[in-house]
Amino acid sequence: MNRVRTFAFRLLVASIVLGSCFAATTLAQTSSPSPAPSATPAAPPTNPFAPQPAPPLPAGMAGSDVNDPRAKLSPGMYDAGEAARGLKHLMLLKKPDAFELGSNDPNDPKVNKTLTTVIGVADPSKMPGATKLVLAGLGFANSDIAFQGNRLFLGNFYGVNIYDISNPLKTNLVTSMICPGGQGDVSVYKNLMFMSVEMPNGRLDCGVQGFPPNPPPPAGQQNQNQLPAAQKDRFRGVRIFDIADIRNPKQVAAVQTCRGSLAAARTRIRWSSIRMTRTTSTSTYPALPSSVKAKSWPDARVKRRTRIRIRRCFAST
Repeated sequence: MNRVRTFAFRLLVASIVLGSCFAATTLAQTSSPSPAPSATPAAPPTNPFAPQPAPPLPAGMAGSDVNDPRAKLSPGMYDAGEAARGLKHLMLLKKPDAFELGSNDPNDPKVNKTLTTVIGVADPSKMPGATKLVLAGLGFANSDIAFQGNRLFLGNFYGVNIYDISNPLKTNLVTSMICPGGQGDVSVYKNLMFMSVEMPNGRLDCGVQGFPPNPPPPAGQQNQNQLPAAQKDRFRGVRIFDIADIRNPKQVAAVQTCRGSLAAARTRIRWSSIRMTRTTSTSTYPALPSSVKAKSWPDARVKRRTRIRIRRCFAST
């Protein structure tokens, strides 16, 4: 009897264990129900810088041509690829050495000196190397071109170069004049050459030493663009040169403007009689020295009825 009870008890325990294992296996193999899909799935975040499709071309335009020879031009400084129609490349003239940065090393002392004296950077050491080279090169960049007869006047941020183009195949440099001040856009009228000046390194005497840049802000303060400090020798505006002797231009006047050459570029110039009107307060820009005042004009070969009058000075660039 005891054997029967023992056997029955063991059978019951075995049944319970097997049943538990089967239930656990079934539960593990049964996947839980997935949540119902949302009716409106969330849109992916938009990229504000993603390219947008091009607008349709106007009627009559076919768009770019991948077979255009300009699409496959090789890069280069003096040997870049060329493609032209109706034009012929006759010759290439490099800038004079004085108008070149002359270094590809961002740590070159000449690069740092150019940044401080020409561009006005207080501490070039904090700038990335590539940025230093780009900004330093800007101090010697060519700007606008003017023509008079067989002469070409090439403005530069560092001065002006005058070429004889009477024979285009033998174009040669006649005069190279260093006169920093930025932009250097030139215009020519009879025996006068006008040059715009916009950068804070411009000096009345065309000196290359510039001015000390503004000191960096104290630690913890934001670096904000500040107007350069007033200096009796600082100049921004329009220079006027007598070029009767093309090999020896002489500065005969310097007209201060509100904001340098960009204001000068918007200045209206008229010719009628000798008169020059200044438009900038002397509290910001002190009076010009007598050597470059308008009273020097009679020495220039200007007709009696010639007048340059600054009619408006713009306060913003």
